[in-house]
Amino acid sequence: MKKLFFITLAFFASVNLNAQTPTWVCMNVSVDQNGQADFVEALDNFMESLELNPYTVTLNQVQFGSSDVDFSHQLCFLGQSSEAFASWGIGGPPASVEGVLFFSAFQDFVEVEQIILGQPMIFEPSNLDSDFAAVFALNVTDVQKFGSAFTKMVNSSNNENGSFELHDAVLGAEKDVTHYWVARSGNISTFLDARSEFLSSGSAAKFISDAGDSFEFVFGFGARIIKRYNN
Repeated sequence: MKKLFFITLAFFASVNLNAQTPTWVCMNVSVDQNGQADFVEALDNFMESLELNPYTVTLNQVQFGSSDVDFSHQLCFLGQSSEAFASWGIGGPPASVEGVLFFSAFQDFVEVEQIILGQPMIFEPSNLDSDFAAVFALNVTDVQKFGSAFTKMVNSSNNENGSFELHDAVLGAEKDVTHYWVARSGNISTFLDARSEFLSSGSAAKFISDAGDSFEFVFGFGARIIKRYNN
């Protein structure tokens, strides 16, 4: 799977974006603890060397997770449209010095566990300014009912400490996972404050009542954005 990742990097400068539906790819990876600093430094240098980067890129470090979460980091690429991924998986390794060094660090310290293709359903790019995210993987069995309840909840919420997102898991997700509910906030403390406010406001109970049995929780994890590029 490492090859699948690197053959996309050479095409950053040749992708044209348009106003189609935003799309993302997230790679769930395990990074050797002894090589994390070297990997991040190589990633920094590679991203800074790109003259044109069609993606907003984030590196997220997992801080909380159940036994279902078998990765330490997420490397995510957000494109303004599906066209940003037209050449994904085609080509060769990066030709620049920085790309070669990143390739070497990736080979030495990273194991790819999963690659997920998804599209935002409810999302604001400015949400990525928040450092902490709680990600809830869901199995939605009635998309119309769940979507209506989720939209009502988001429209009625007025919490300055956080934001909600809903994403469609298109390909590569875990078994039974169809969507991701993401709650973002500045840090763990503000996330807990927002959670408490949400639960006590009645919005949570209203959402559960409206959504009914249209979904079930599969697993969740919490992660912190440690690097942003082209944000």
